[in-house]
Amino acid sequence: MLTALSARWSSLPEPWKPYVLAGVGGLLVGASAHLLWVFPANVLGLVAGFACYFRALARCPAPRVGLRAGAVFGVTLAASTLYWITDVLYVLTPTERIVGGGVVGGFLLLIALPYGLWGWASSRLSRSALAPWLPVLHAPGLVLTQALIHDAWLGFPWLHYGYWMALGPLGHWLAVLGAQGAGLLPLWVAAGLGLWSQTPRAVPIAGMAAALLGLGLLLPTRWTTPADVHAVTIATVTLPSAGPGDSVRDDLSLLSQYVAATREARADWVVWPESVIRDGGANLQPLAEVLGPQGGPVFAGALLPAPAAGRYNALVELRGGQPVYYKQKLVPFSEYVPSSLLRSLFAALELNTLKTNVSAWRPPQRAFEASGASVRPLLCYEVAFTELVTPDERPQVLLNAGNEHWFRRALLHRMTLAMGVARSREYGLPLVRAVTEGHSGTFDPDTAAWSETTTAAGPAMLHRARMTPRPATTPYSRWRRLWSPPP
Repeated sequence: MLTALSARWSSLPEPWKPYVLAGVGGLLVGASAHLLWVFPANVLGLVAGFACYFRALARCPAPRVGLRAGAVFGVTLAASTLYWITDVLYVLTPTERIVGGGVVGGFLLLIALPYGLWGWASSRLSRSALAPWLPVLHAPGLVLTQALIHDAWLGFPWLHYGYWMALGPLGHWLAVLGAQGAGLLPLWVAAGLGLWSQTPRAVPIAGMAAALLGLGLLLPTRWTTPADVHAVTIATVTLPSAGPGDSVRDDLSLLSQYVAATREARADWVVWPESVIRDGGANLQPLAEVLGPQGGPVFAGALLPAPAAGRYNALVELRGGQPVYYKQKLVPFSEYVPSSLLRSLFAALELNTLKTNVSAWRPPQRAFEASGASVRPLLCYEVAFTELVTPDERPQVLLNAGNEHWFRRALLHRMTLAMGVARSREYGLPLVRAVTEGHSGTFDPDTAAWSETTTAAGPAMLHRARMTPRPATTPYSRWRRLWSPPP
């Protein structure tokens, strides 16, 4: 079989070889996303895929070929992992699915863009005095290109390679460099392997990067001794959603089940998932009366009326009947349409891909206090944004409430969990997740252990854990503090 593959490879016209290598690389990286929990297969797949990408760029005879090869890699990578939007198309009408397919196609091109641009740039660099240093330049150049396109321009941090390490022993690097910085290490290994025979610097760079990456196994889990803060018992309550569609009105039977499970939780804090309460304007006060003033806080996601059109996606404290946080980062084409041109087009075609029409709250928002600790909410998609966590030295807990019943593939639930764990490891803060039909539980950065052991409370699932709020005292939190505004 290997002989047949070698013969076919040799028979390929030379201009096609970079494209085939790039396509194989994109599929390998996409396949490694399915193995996010399987260390070291996930990191090895990531390194192998990007090694193919960098090797393909090295074979490109001209910058325009590098642009095409990079675009092939980006499209195959995006197509093999772009389930976050295709999964929700099934709740739309046939006409809206066609428009949704166009949106997916547009995102494929935008996600592929930085890989194509770096292919063009690296081909030009290979013809300059910097050519011997390409094994060093590939990793930061690609990450910078992706950050400029995805983070700065689109506001959509779709892929940070450090997430591949979040749920494994190499995740200790996240506390030092963050998700994006830690992602440089496997890329340097891949660049050295991809350019193995192209420049004499490639071999030592691959070796040094691999040795440095392996040091993550020896890095400490705890960077400082926790402050003398009392532990709190936190319980998450989750129930399956009634159906795949959206609703403006509340399912009162579902809310009554949440209330009954909350009474059984016997915890200092109880957390419900995102947008469990669909009509917060009408039902916050009745829920506060049913729960009563006695007992610890109960946090729940709720949709609240906005002064203009649409609603706010918020986190509320139910015993007090008051919002404590409003969502700032919205999911494009799911919670809002991102430009006036597209809004006009959708209106003219009488189309609506939105699950819920939501208005974003303007930053910044202060963390709120509960039991002497600062609670940092991250509602669903916000878990992808490290800048929403303020790296101050007060005892803190990360609270990630989400609604993932739209996702039909386990891969998406693993990806969002990896993002939440990455935020926890970056700052050394305990994480609590309450996610509808996703992974609900707790992550302790001191032990690097994810726990989602649950018990049944009627139709609801309860996860109870005892956690100690901690200050953000990792090296990464200190780097972040240098350029973050004071809380």
